[in-house]
Amino acid sequence: ARSVSCCGRRSAEPLKLYQYAICPFCNKTKAALDFLKVPYESVEVDPLTRSQIKFSKDYKKVPIAVFSDGTVVGDSTKIVDKVAGSEGTLKNAGVDASHFLSDEARKWNTWCDEKFAVCVYPNITRSVSECWTALGYLQKCPEFSLPRAVATRAVGALGMAAAHGKIKKKYGMENERDALFTAVDAWTAELGSKAFRGGNQPDLSDLAVFGCIRGISDLPLHAEMEAHQAFGPWFKRVAEVLETKLGA
Repeated sequence: ARSVSCCGRRSAEPLKLYQYAICPFCNKTKAALDFLKVPYESVEVDPLTRSQIKFSKDYKKVPIAVFSDGTVVGDSTKIVDKVAGSEGTLKNAGVDASHFLSDEARKWNTWCDEKFAVCVYPNITRSVSECWTALGYLQKCPEFSLPRAVATRAVGALGMAAAHGKIKKKYGMENERDALFTAVDAWTAELGSKAFRGGNQPDLSDLAVFGCIRGISDLPLHAEMEAHQAFGPWFKRVAEVLETKLGA
């Protein structure tokens, strides 16, 4: 059977990925799954009730993956590790494990989690208006009726805006824009003259940083990142590799 997620991603049944469409950790997971050519179905979670993931006993955040054998795995990196460890996955995708999952790739994947991904959310939730825009995806999700989507969007926008200061404080950010572009500068410095952080081919860390931004394609920050002098060309190169992978 084939299915279409709320964001238009066609996928097969085996792996279900419970997500928020704009969650950077969900989107870094999906970028890696795409690169590894692993089919998945995105299941949108209600950001207010989170009723769709009440089945998960130990992990209460997103992303959560449910595999074909019923195994439940939470956390973006653990999901990718589980997928990559499945027999034949890397070989079928034409991926060299020693490169894709190298120590440096893992180091910069962790950096993405701790320094980059955490900066995305505060930069798309700086006002009620910006939060309303960020939650626009809800009205495209078949899982939500229009009245429910609009109500969730309105309540969610107020809640996200109210939590903005707490998120900044949690991650020690005085200015979310400065924090984001400090991270962007660190990433582009690491890239240097290389096509990808992984060298001639993307590795886990490339997919992680790329996914955080690809997932907000309808928001102004995405265009800003694409236009960035150093970040933009790298982002386009990763997008082209993924387009080739998915079209193969």
